[in-house]
Amino acid sequence: MKRSILFLVSLIVTLSALADGVVYTPTLKSPANAAEFQVPNATVSWNAITGSINTQYQVQVDTTPLFNSPLKMDTTQTLICGYTTHELLFGKTYYWRVRATDLGQTSSWSLVWKFVVFNAVTLSSPANNAVDRVPNVAVIWKDIVSATSTQKLTGFRYWDYQIDTTAGFNSSLMVQGTTTPAVLKAVTSNLHFGTVYYWRVRARHNLSASAWSAPFKFTTIKTVTLSTPNDNATNQMLDLKLTWVFISGTLAYQFEMATDANFTQMVLANDVDTTFLKATMLMFGTKYYWRVRARHQTDTTTWSTVRNFTTASTVTLKTPADAEQNVPIKAILQWNAITTIVGYQLQLDSINTFPAPMIDVKPVPKDVSFTVNKKLKPLHTYYWRMRAFSDGGATADTTSWSPVRSFVTVSSTGIDEISTSGISLYPNPASDKVFVRIELTESLTAQVTLVDLLGKTVLNSEMNLTAGYNVKEIRLDNLNKGIYILRITMNGQTTNQKLIVER
Repeated sequence: MKRSILFLVSLIVTLSALADGVVYTPTLKSPANAAEFQVPNATVSWNAITGSINTQYQVQVDTTPLFNSPLKMDTTQTLICGYTTHELLFGKTYYWRVRATDLGQTSSWSLVWKFVVFNAVTLSSPANNAVDRVPNVAVIWKDIVSATSTQKLTGFRYWDYQIDTTAGFNSSLMVQGTTTPAVLKAVTSNLHFGTVYYWRVRARHNLSASAWSAPFKFTTIKTVTLSTPNDNATNQMLDLKLTWVFISGTLAYQFEMATDANFTQMVLANDVDTTFLKATMLMFGTKYYWRVRARHQTDTTTWSTVRNFTTASTVTLKTPADAEQNVPIKAILQWNAITTIVGYQLQLDSINTFPAPMIDVKPVPKDVSFTVNKKLKPLHTYYWRMRAFSDGGATADTTSWSPVRSFVTVSSTGIDEISTSGISLYPNPASDKVFVRIELTESLTAQVTLVDLLGKTVLNSEMNLTAGYNVKEIRLDNLNKGIYILRITMNGQTTNQKLIVER
């Protein structure tokens, strides 16, 4: 009810004023007086004067508060309470006012308000003072009216950018260009390595250009960063892979390897377009130095930090451990593989100087173990060593002999000769049956007992075994689900294996 009364009062006042020949002065709405960061196609608006369908508004926008410059915009609109400018001058202060006309009567001019047009582009990336930028770095800016605003910049036609090695943007290396309003970046190419670059951007239309942004600067990457192997790495293979960090915008990498830190004794020098190189022509037990640099069409980085590595000098023995006891008569000797070789040499003897080795064999490159094929004596000490051969270096090469290891065999023949690794159950867990696999050096009879976790014997039988590999089946049909222990006794020696029965 109150709103209806107020509206009627307002209408009566307005009609009364019109009857008296008075037209009210419009009140301004936006942009707010003294507003900053306005777009070059800013829209000025005011509050409508109600009560007539013929009201016209005269709008003036100018760069002087007297509205007398050659740039003055003066337009009249009917019933429309806003006016959109175009191509206002960047960084300029504009004044504006409005008056109304109706039935031959004209109001006074409104108050004069002013606003300032946007004048500084906000830069984004690379951040100011960024380092290690690639030579094809993309410079990126924002299409907003200020760094603290989210309002989009409109009313312009172009972005102009400049990238240079001087803060005055006046060198012969300057890169500059223009993009459309939708494109907010410029991608460089072939910038010089290890160089400080300055960059800036401005907005432009047909009548004006904004001020250049405050310049940002960045420094391009100076050198290549090496990745693997680590500096001072040891025991490296002859075909090791050397890697470094990729630099976008480069054409190739120059690689050098030498046997001295000054690179006077060169071993390898290559140009590659990858970020790795597989070593070739290396020798055992040698220290090598390596470095890399990148290049493109106009410049080359400095050499990377020099790293070194040392190639394997011998074969690393694995098992049995040195001086290990109770090693099976049919011992299995294992070692760590060395790649890019033509083979190994393995010697075993009861004398640690190997005057006449009882075993002298040459395993092939893919081998990492050797099963002793001669019957060893129980409770006896044996010695073994290895070396590797290569023909991939400058000349055929051989590692030094590995450190000599010893082991002591078991006290008697039988199941312990092969250790628990010589007995296996499968499948495990099992359901209806399980297979026992045993390797022996002689024929014998084994006693097989299966007990549950309470110690109750649920199966007891004999097993006739022959020299070599044996696979025997044990039926589990009448057993409950659970965990059992399978005991195998031969020549007074017993070994236990856990068996899981599932249903």
